[in-house]
Amino acid sequence: MPKTVVCLQQKGGSSKTTLCIHVATMLKHLYPQKKVAVADADPQQSASMWMKKGVIEDIELVQVAQDGHGKQLKKELFDIDADVVVLDLPPYVESVSLRAALYGNVILVPVGPSELDISAARRPLDVCNEAVGMDPSKVVLIVPTRVREGTAAGKEIRDILADMGRVSKSTIGLRTAYSDAVTAGVGVNLFAPGTKAYQEIYELTLEVAKELGFGRPI
Repeated sequence: MPKTVVCLQQKGGSSKTTLCIHVATMLKHLYPQKKVAVADADPQQSASMWMKKGVIEDIELVQVAQDGHGKQLKKELFDIDADVVVLDLPPYVESVSLRAALYGNVILVPVGPSELDISAARRPLDVCNEAVGMDPSKVVLIVPTRVREGTAAGKEIRDILADMGRVSKSTIGLRTAYSDAVTAGVGVNLFAPGTKAYQEIYELTLEVAKELGFGRPI
């Protein structure tokens, strides 16, 4: 079975799909020898629509969990010919998300800086903790997202999230480069090289890659 990175949240607008695509494209950018795939389990198919807009660096797109429950998700992931699969889930915690947490090696939980965002993260983190209880080798990273630089909420978010679990080293800012890359149909690695957006995704992807056992890129 390929290594699996799961992007899990129950709140829409949390940058879940954004993380999924940008981490996948950065993984391929940093580790070109690896086969990378994006598995889209979201009925809205946001990741699929994004990837179909442009040519994204030889990354396979696979639609999974079309039954809405993920009853065949383990087999679907196993059958993907890739070294790593980045799995985008629906914006709610249902059976497909529960199964994905069981099968993921690294689980990313994006959380925005508002009180509502933080509150909405508790349910998916409970699911993640249950999965870790069954398999302690899993890694759960809470990823601060849509953070405005210089704001009080932006400064406090990491301390608040640290009480809820392990926080990623990288904080993902509220930057137009991420949404503009959607229009271009590419990852931020191609759309905005040399920018803060690139650096944020680069650092997050390195942290994910280390947990996957990939080591430093060449």
